[in-house]
Amino acid sequence: MKVVRFIAGMRFFVLIPVIGLAIAACVLFIKGGIDIIHFMGELIIGMSEEGPEKSIIVEIVETVHLFLVGTVLFLTSFGLYQLFIQPLPLPEWVKVNNIEELELNLVGLTVVVLGVNFLSIIFEPQETDLAIYGIGYALPIAALAYFMKVRSHIRKGSNDEEEMRNIGEVTSVNSESNWLINKKGD
Repeated sequence: MKVVRFIAGMRFFVLIPVIGLAIAACVLFIKGGIDIIHFMGELIIGMSEEGPEKSIIVEIVETVHLFLVGTVLFLTSFGLYQLFIQPLPLPEWVKVNNIEELELNLVGLTVVVLGVNFLSIIFEPQETDLAIYGIGYALPIAALAYFMKVRSHIRKGSNDEEEMRNIGEVTSVNSESNWLINKKGD
């Protein structure tokens, strides 16, 4: 009995990443807030100057990117807590039912990070060939997209098998019922 209690108590080690991810999310939110305030100040001061609009777009996207990464870290923190400790009174869109949902959040985050990094490379003047960078960013994105597709098919396949089993059971019960009804009618 003590072993079972010990093993059940080990789930509280998940509090380490839960707290760490929540702190990291807060830091990213603060950094993003500071960056956006700093950027707005530079934008207001630099309105009289002619400047490249492309750098403005990249800076805004990178700042929004910080907020998005922070949001995913918060969602991952909440999800780990919900899965291992106890459910939280959160809206349905925030609730996490299994570890696969957390994996998909992480995969989506990785794709966004790669996309934003590639966007910043595109707008920076460089002497190297962008095709090399494009291939370097496209391959992991394609691999992750394939991973998500395979994962959804596996999950859908297991749901289909379960549905077929349930249909088979219902059909079997209905067949037995019909047989009994027909037998009584004879």
